[in-house]
Amino acid sequence: MIRQLIASAAVLLACSFVSGCATVNSMALDKQNKAIDTKEKSIVLMTIDVSRSDGSRFVPQPFVVKLETPGAKSKEERQNFKFSKKVDAVQENDHDLYLVSMALSAGEYKLGEVVGSASAFPINSFFSVPLASKITVKPNTVTYIGRVTAKLRDRVGDEFRAGPLLPLIDQSVSGMSGSTWDVAIENKAPQDLAQFQKAFPALQNMPIDVTALAPFDRAAAQRQWDGESNSAAKPVATAEASTPAAAH
Repeated sequence: MIRQLIASAAVLLACSFVSGCATVNSMALDKQNKAIDTKEKSIVLMTIDVSRSDGSRFVPQPFVVKLETPGAKSKEERQNFKFSKKVDAVQENDHDLYLVSMALSAGEYKLGEVVGSASAFPINSFFSVPLASKITVKPNTVTYIGRVTAKLRDRVGDEFRAGPLLPLIDQSVSGMSGSTWDVAIENKAPQDLAQFQKAFPALQNMPIDVTALAPFDRAAAQRQWDGESNSAAKPVATAEASTPAAAH
């Protein structure tokens, strides 16, 4: 019970980082869906695979995907899509693969980051995987845009951090502040759409477009981290913003 309370508190704290200036949505698809309606909003599908290979008990688990319209200024122009592990996580290669389904109006969007936690009693830490990608959503469609694979490794030099510096002890013990992500964005439509259709049978009779994202641009993500981009702040940077000298 204590562990569950701590975990719940961690999620609430994390949400304060990511939802204050954004509209928070559940994923578009649910196991109870009998049919899928794209008349008002299209549905964008992608998968998220976040992992570490060092055997740590601090297993990274994503809980929200963030995106926004270009030049977003209002809460309505910033969208956060939160995961429900019971609904959106499936097993692949001995760890969780997360299924993302976002209901979006037609238009241009910037995929910002995937935010999550890596916690084990009594440590609660947070991470952010930068995406730095753009998508165009067509009206009345279901579209698959690819798989994001993020693997944790030790940070070298001034590479962007896997998570913020603060709280110092939690972020350090979990490895989030001293690590970075190796990120790949790939078109894995055959594997991923099979997972989606198994998890959400209503998709089985739907036409699904495949428009894969461009490969991950690490240089762009680094520029964003370094503050050279005017379009976004550093990942989960609420804590770090108050201590600019410690940014690297």
